[in-house]
Amino acid sequence: MLNLIPTPKKQTVMNEDDHAISHTAFTAVAEWQDIMDTFCDSISRIYEIDMARGGQGGVLLVLDPTLDEDAYVLDSSEAIVIRASAREGALYGLATALQLVDLKGGVLSVQSVLVEDKPDKDYRSFMIATGRIFHPFKKMLKYVDLCFYYKLKYLHLHFADADLYTMPSKAFPKLCKPGKHYTFEEIKALNAYAAARGVVLVPELEGPGHARVLTEAYPEVFACYTDEARTEPVGVTGSKFSAHGVICVGYERTFEAIKTLIGEIVEMFPDSPYIHIGGDEAPFETWELCATCRAYMEKNGIASVEDLYGEFVGRVAAHVLSIGKTPIVWEGVARGSMHYIPKETIVIAWSGVRGLAPEYLEKGYSIINAAWKPLYLVTRYIPHYDHYSYEDILDWDMHNWQHWAPVVSITENPLHIEPTDKLLGTALCAWSMEYEQLISRLLECMPAFAERAWTQGRGMGLEEYCRIMRKSADKPARLIADKS
Repeated sequence: MLNLIPTPKKQTVMNEDDHAISHTAFTAVAEWQDIMDTFCDSISRIYEIDMARGGQGGVLLVLDPTLDEDAYVLDSSEAIVIRASAREGALYGLATALQLVDLKGGVLSVQSVLVEDKPDKDYRSFMIATGRIFHPFKKMLKYVDLCFYYKLKYLHLHFADADLYTMPSKAFPKLCKPGKHYTFEEIKALNAYAAARGVVLVPELEGPGHARVLTEAYPEVFACYTDEARTEPVGVTGSKFSAHGVICVGYERTFEAIKTLIGEIVEMFPDSPYIHIGGDEAPFETWELCATCRAYMEKNGIASVEDLYGEFVGRVAAHVLSIGKTPIVWEGVARGSMHYIPKETIVIAWSGVRGLAPEYLEKGYSIINAAWKPLYLVTRYIPHYDHYSYEDILDWDMHNWQHWAPVVSITENPLHIEPTDKLLGTALCAWSMEYEQLISRLLECMPAFAERAWTQGRGMGLEEYCRIMRKSADKPARLIADKS
């Protein structure tokens, strides 16, 4: 097998001996010149050599309308010729070329091979939680680089959580803590950098739970109150419900504020087809103490705070749909309240505590697999929780869910579903880690995840995977290395 991760659907070695290719001849059709620049930049960073476009004998991108948008064919029998019908397939071909090319004696070289490939599932994502620990802008570019290298199409940005709101906001500037948020210029640059590498950004505004940053910065807008005069807030600092925070979901001004924040997100991420709206782990008991929430429930015939939870998430999801985006939510809304949420909403099934993947499928929702075991990268100490390695990920496929906690049913009895088009793909999630903590874990686990995300079922085994990584793990590390 070639030293490629993820494993291509079809690969043929025509000559095992390497042959030289020019490092001054990289050409593409006019509309793909920018992504050829991405390839040249990546080669330059890995091998510290100068690259140039034009001429022959290097890498050539060719338009082939007979291929699917996410497919490519790579032929390196002479130069490296990549055929694709769309930018997506062309970038996957360039990522493959990046892994194939080597530098020997100062000369770029490659085996003569034929690769024909495309992914089984569209949604292959890495998530980083900047709303818990802020990651500087330059580090975010490194995550984009790794997604490009391993053909992960989406980078999910958990921008907001209990402690931080890391997007800029003109409407609510007090949400942004000094030195702990990105600027509008950085967001624009991140969009451009990701687009040039075929990485689609998925921004997230968490709510109604994990929202202490909202309730503390603007209690008059987002906090719950015990009386109609709104003089005694609950669910903020000092309250037993303040660990994560929950916003008031009965006050129309609060809903309009959420719509305003979503509008800012859409303006900052115009090319993102998805808006993640959170939806998990809301301490909804707070709403029983809130006069506004109780009045809203009575007015609208909502029987319980659990139903209020589903109704609010459904209202936000409907708004996202109305502006032409697809909402994504975490598994977390109570099982009996999903009927409030539009069926177009995508559910990320991750824990099995508040809902199981088959239940969402039976109700008509599309799902994404982010099974805690083995797809959660977490450093915070949790009793009984083990850190999962590349071996755990290779021993998994996207139709399986498992947890670590003894009280969760799928810990001892892992859940399996049959293949279905309603399973859109899978996500690797990193929580509560500084960049320096995360990056070594990511370099270890992301390639294994990419292998399992690209193809349904289990393909490459552990022995072959380790052989490839021994020969090629230094490339992505050099790609993201800080150059002095």
